[in-house]
Formats: sequence, structure tokens, C-alpha cells
Amino acid sequence: MSEPTPIPAEAHRRRRLSEADLTPDQRSAVEARRADRQTPEYQEEIERDIAAYRREYPPASDPGLIEALAGLRLERERQGLSLSDVAERTGIDRATISRLETGKLPNPTIGTLRTYARALGRRLSWTLEPVATIDR
Repeated sequence: MSEPTPIPAEAHRRRRLSEADLTPDQRSAVEARRADRQTPEYQEEIERDIAAYRREYPPASDPGLIEALAGLRLERERQGLSLSDVAERTGIDRATISRLETGKLPNPTIGTLRTYARALGRRLSWTLEPVATIDR
């Protein structure tokens, strides 16, 4: 069986057409889409989608998560590490680490938290505890 022919890298890039490159039909479709985006119905739909997303992925308000994030920051500071040091160790952007520590990263992944903890020579520990009431 022969090797497949490699596809040149430039073939993978999407080229954005300028309006001058569009056919009259394409230009008309673009203008119609732009007009649709300006309608009150479209704007209301966008607002509903954003609200639904925020309900499903709320900002970090979980006390356990906030406590864990504070623990990561305290450990980083205890070790005398800067945000840049942790960024270098983890491969996570410095600004992202800052947002993570301050709770401004609304929904950090477990992988991100594990990577950060590992960079400090620590591991995450999970517990399952009873709650007074179950919110439904």
C-alpha cells in the first residue's frame, strides 16, 4: 500500500473572501445575514442563549472550588513562585492562572486544576459530603 500524498499546509487554511471577490448572489446572502442580525428577534434570541449558558455554566461561586483556588494561590506564594513561574511549569497562560486564582475563570476544568496542583508538587483531593438540603 502506498503512502498518501501529503496535503500542503496552505490548503488547510481558510481564506476569507473580500466583498469584491463575492458573486452577486453571495453578496446578497451576506447582506441578508447582516440585516437578520440587526433585528430585535435575533438580539432577543442571542440574549436568551447567553442567559441559558450562564445558568448552565455559572461563575465560580462554589465555596469548595473557591477554597481550592485559594489553596493553590497560598501554596504558590508559600513556595515563593510567581505567576510566570507557574505558567512556565504548567504551560498555562500567566493571565489564565491569575484569573483562576481570583475566581474570575468561571468554570475551570479538572485538568487545569490538576496541572496547576502538580506544578506545585501537590495533588487534588476530592470528598463527597452530605448537604442539608438538595436543591432541585
